[in-house]
Amino acid sequence: MPSDIFSKMRFLLFLFCPLFALAQPVADQTFKLAGTSEHFYAFAEGDQVELFVEELTSKKIRSIEFSQYPDGQMLYRAYELDSTLNKTIAIPRTGIYLLRFEEAGLSKKVCRFTLHRTPGNPEMTRFDTQVNWDLKAIPSFRLGKRSVQTGKKTEVISLGGQSTVSASKFNLKNPVNAYQFTLPPNTRQWAYRIAVGQAAHEARQQDAQKLKQAFQGGAAKLMGVEPTSALAAFALGMAIDMSTSKAGEDVEYALVDWTNWELFSKGENYNAFISQGGISVDAQRRYSPLEGTYYFALKSDNWVDDITVNVDIEAVVEYPLFEVQWFLEPAQP
Repeated sequence: MPSDIFSKMRFLLFLFCPLFALAQPVADQTFKLAGTSEHFYAFAEGDQVELFVEELTSKKIRSIEFSQYPDGQMLYRAYELDSTLNKTIAIPRTGIYLLRFEEAGLSKKVCRFTLHRTPGNPEMTRFDTQVNWDLKAIPSFRLGKRSVQTGKKTEVISLGGQSTVSASKFNLKNPVNAYQFTLPPNTRQWAYRIAVGQAAHEARQQDAQKLKQAFQGGAAKLMGVEPTSALAAFALGMAIDMSTSKAGEDVEYALVDWTNWELFSKGENYNAFISQGGISVDAQRRYSPLEGTYYFALKSDNWVDDITVNVDIEAVVEYPLFEVQWFLEPAQP
């Protein structure tokens, strides 16, 4: 029971503590110690650094030092370590710090150490602790900052409308039209529904019921984005059996670019991403194309009555999220 209580407390702390108050892993190294071993890291003013050290062969480590570099100001020193060490060290100012191990004697030791930092300043939450240049050659440094991608934000953007396709009027009219749309930037995938007349309303109702059943079964809980329609859920990748039909009024359609729409409208050979004939309702998920302006080219086989074609589109977009990261870089004299 106590362990359950502590687990719940840790979970609540994770939920309510700001990110800058959480310990961040910096290093976890295991190495053979023969003589002296030096490890350099960068830390920000106000950081709390948690140092853990253990010797894995039950032998003593002569000394462990944690100091500022290059001025050598000692922040912590331990001698004759023969078990484990846990120490929290306060960082007085932003800079480079040296963790130094030293042993004497002929027998080699095997050591492991870990470092974690808890930022003391929310502005320095993202701070690069790695030192990637030769400090012996260039001991001077300066503070810099850069923008780094820290994640992605997923949204579903709805597009759609109607297009009226004329009947041929006994070959007096060209029974074609097109619905034009532009995919939003950063589209990852998308889905569409094409439906003729009243069949669009019926398909939306049927699919809404299927989405409701999916929610009741918990299928949507792991999606990360709450879909507002069955077509949006389908676009996001949910396994929904979207309504399709070839009964009633129908249309022939093709997903094309401008050049191929012109060929389609003239009755000439064309290339399409997908084409379907004789459909009353159709729904598809697409992974291409993903950017630009396209057309649903539409054609009716009616002689007298015009048809209204409804087009619903749900585009899944991913926006990169950026934050400022601070770092140290060499300062040439």
